[in-house]
Amino acid sequence: MSAGTASPAESAVWASVEIALPPDEVLAQCRDLGTLLRLNPYLEVRAWAEDAEPFAPGKGYRLHAFNEWTGIERTLDLRVECADGGGFRIAYSTGLKHALEVRVDPHGEGGSALTLKEHYREPGAEVSEEALHREIDRSLTLWAVAVRRDALRTHRWGRFALYRGLRRFWLGMRPRERRIGRMLVWVSVLEFVVFLFVFAIYWNEALG
Repeated sequence: MSAGTASPAESAVWASVEIALPPDEVLAQCRDLGTLLRLNPYLEVRAWAEDAEPFAPGKGYRLHAFNEWTGIERTLDLRVECADGGGFRIAYSTGLKHALEVRVDPHGEGGSALTLKEHYREPGAEVSEEALHREIDRSLTLWAVAVRRDALRTHRWGRFALYRGLRRFWLGMRPRERRIGRMLVWVSVLEFVVFLFVFAIYWNEALG
């Protein structure tokens, strides 16, 4: 896993993760843009619509979302654009963030390297450094990790209808609800482990 920032002239940030899946499979999952955006652990998608046409340059989307990390809520028109190499770009209609670039390159033996790169408008007379700094989403690395985890789980369990239903339900929750749900699961697991430990001590003493 890696992350970085570009030079001031480029105004971009990115995060990369390695995924032990073929590039075509990873890219196909990333093209489900509604799911890709919902995998961002700090982006609450409040409304989503897309053109009926297949995924291709020119396809449009409409997004209303709240970013918990930056505190910014926006309604955006999104459009698919071509990108060099293995991937695509999503252009944003408004805001200092003007594009998301998704790249999937071959890596190792049959694996992939996924890079999420966000491009920002240049600081200048109309865009202050302070405004640009506030807009930058520093959860990009966590987002890339979440995409990797989801791709591996979907590859393993996606053929089962139960998993697909649970996945839709889980991603339909708000990010903070998913974090609370994850915490409750871990607390329940910990309580069960403690119960087994106490029961094992009691059973050992009873037999002794």
